[in-house]
Amino acid sequence: MVEICSKCYLSFAYRFSFCEVPFVMLHGISAECSDETNSDFTRFLTDHSGSQGFCLEIGNGIIDSWLKPLTEQVEIVCEKVKQMDVLREGYNIVARSQGNLVARGLIEFCDDGPKVYNYVSLAGPHAGISSVPFCNITGNGALCDVVDKLLQQAVYSEFVQDHLAPSGYVKNPTDIAEYVKGSKYLPKLNNEIPSQRNATYKDRFTSLQNLVL
Repeated sequence: MVEICSKCYLSFAYRFSFCEVPFVMLHGISAECSDETNSDFTRFLTDHSGSQGFCLEIGNGIIDSWLKPLTEQVEIVCEKVKQMDVLREGYNIVARSQGNLVARGLIEFCDDGPKVYNYVSLAGPHAGISSVPFCNITGNGALCDVVDKLLQQAVYSEFVQDHLAPSGYVKNPTDIAEYVKGSKYLPKLNNEIPSQRNATYKDRFTSLQNLVL
């Protein structure tokens, strides 16, 4: 398995080297750029591609990966990439887990941002999740109890949608109408609301040179 994964990562690195542009990495839920897994992975891609790589942190890392709604996470990252001179001529994205939903929001929603050439998605829940992930914010057991209860009992309520990131991509297959009505993120990202479909989002995503899923 390690050998297979290494070959996959090297193929990603080849794409970056071929394009000769920098890349950003967006980590998943319950993670942060400073943890060993993400810092090592970013360094690995940089070392094997020769391209500059940057893990972009959103707020307070692990905690905000749970408690900051995805719309706000995208806004934060959008402003970050606009302010990075090294990305001015364009860049690639690598994303892991929940970070993929931020990545796609960055591609589709970030007005006047630098061009995204290639996007590599690792384990991204692009179609949503039917079951709610359990909170595992280290050292915050009481907070996690509240988070888990809210996600399970009121996932499409306005309060939960505005305060818990995973609620933005929970897609209950037995109640699609409630999902489309109550979810504030994934239906917009996937252009699933007939009255609100946006050709600009589609055009931006289909303008990618390469998409690796």
